[in-house]
Amino acid sequence: MVGISAFGVYVPAYRLSREVIAQATGARASGGGRAVAQYDEDALTMGVDACWECADNYARSFGIPFAATNLAALFFASASSPYREKHASSVLAAVLDMNRSALVTDINGSLRGGMTALGMAVGALKEGSPADAALVVASDRRMAAPASGEEQAFGDGAAAVLVGRENVLAGVEAHVVVNANFPHFWRREQDPYVQTTDARFVEDYGYIPLMNEALKGLLKKAGIAAGDVAKLIVYAPNARLAVRLARKAGFNPETQLADGLLKSIGDTGNAQVFLSLAAVLAKAKPGERLIVAGYGDGAEAFLLRVTENIGKAEGCRGVPEFLKRQRPLTSYAKYLNFRDVIGESSYDAFTSMALLWREEKQNMKLTGVKCTACGTLAFPRRRVCHHCGAKDQMEDFKLSRRGRVYTYTNDYLYLNPDPPESLAAVDLEGGGRIFCQVTDVNPQDMRIGLDVELSFRKLHDGQELPNYFWKARPAIGR
Repeated sequence: MVGISAFGVYVPAYRLSREVIAQATGARASGGGRAVAQYDEDALTMGVDACWECADNYARSFGIPFAATNLAALFFASASSPYREKHASSVLAAVLDMNRSALVTDINGSLRGGMTALGMAVGALKEGSPADAALVVASDRRMAAPASGEEQAFGDGAAAVLVGRENVLAGVEAHVVVNANFPHFWRREQDPYVQTTDARFVEDYGYIPLMNEALKGLLKKAGIAAGDVAKLIVYAPNARLAVRLARKAGFNPETQLADGLLKSIGDTGNAQVFLSLAAVLAKAKPGERLIVAGYGDGAEAFLLRVTENIGKAEGCRGVPEFLKRQRPLTSYAKYLNFRDVIGESSYDAFTSMALLWREEKQNMKLTGVKCTACGTLAFPRRRVCHHCGAKDQMEDFKLSRRGRVYTYTNDYLYLNPDPPESLAAVDLEGGGRIFCQVTDVNPQDMRIGLDVELSFRKLHDGQELPNYFWKARPAIGR
């Protein structure tokens, strides 16, 4: 059986109330709030966090360490990748330290990219690939025009699912694709913001008929009725439309329609259905059937059957833990600054391509060195041991992503759109120390002994190229 063996989610800490947006723009508030990526986050960094969450959840569920070297493929689906010409998935694969012969690719330009990637992953494993699994990552940080309805509707987030043959939580029973040239949301090369047209038209002649066709086709292919499905998980730009679709397709919205998290997080594009699926799987029971359907230039739907393994996923970290850590963003101007709509979110520093290439193992893979003469760990990497003086007697040492603050300072002079800049020396589990910036933290919450996790973040743009490194953030759910 091929199916989902693990899931991981990531939702940024900041929440911008739609009332704050309405007060600043003169619009009518639609209620609730939206997740807002920090100034140092983009679709790629959120995708990295979702991958690590997925890996950690797999280890929690089955007691087996996640091995990226066993992945047959990695698919990164996003409508808001930081690159227009370059694979963001290549950066992700470097961070995960994947096998260089694995298939690594981006699926950009459509909100249905995550569903397409899931279909490709399932197909690759069914065709008899010798590898154990494939990883699907869906992440979006879409830009909406200030004062537009989409500005209130959109939210930022990411999710990842591990597709495999072993330790399956939910097996894939059927899959249906409906392709159509229908422009609902679009963004051209020169457009800074997502575009859309008359809502009633795209709903009546695009979303409803296309999604309904996919759902009806899936039920027919599987030979089941709508009533046989425990939960219907669909992409929808608003909750009203999801309810309307469910009724049209013969489902009961009150009992079968899953929460799309639109009120608490927002429309997260490619990530939306996967975030909702993760929330459903956390409460699912063996034998239940789930339908997951995505939308964009057509529609795509999967029928999943929950297995007995789902009981092992009870300790997994999911949507509730990320919702609990939310921090209110009370300034609309600060939100615009995060988005580089006004001001600059970071300084433009010099970037050396040779340096980025040479230090990939250190900066991307979080690999330090261990002195073979005395056992001392060092990060950044070095040739000479600072403890015993041994030269060129070093071996690679993979650092942990968890640790505790040894000492810290809050710098109010450093250029930071979310001041102050917190800097800390972090003692990592298993050994090693890293000096890095701390993000997603209130300055009054900084303290010696604070449990933290390392998060892959954007440092700055140098020579028009995003530069990434690791920052610490307060541990989630601890």
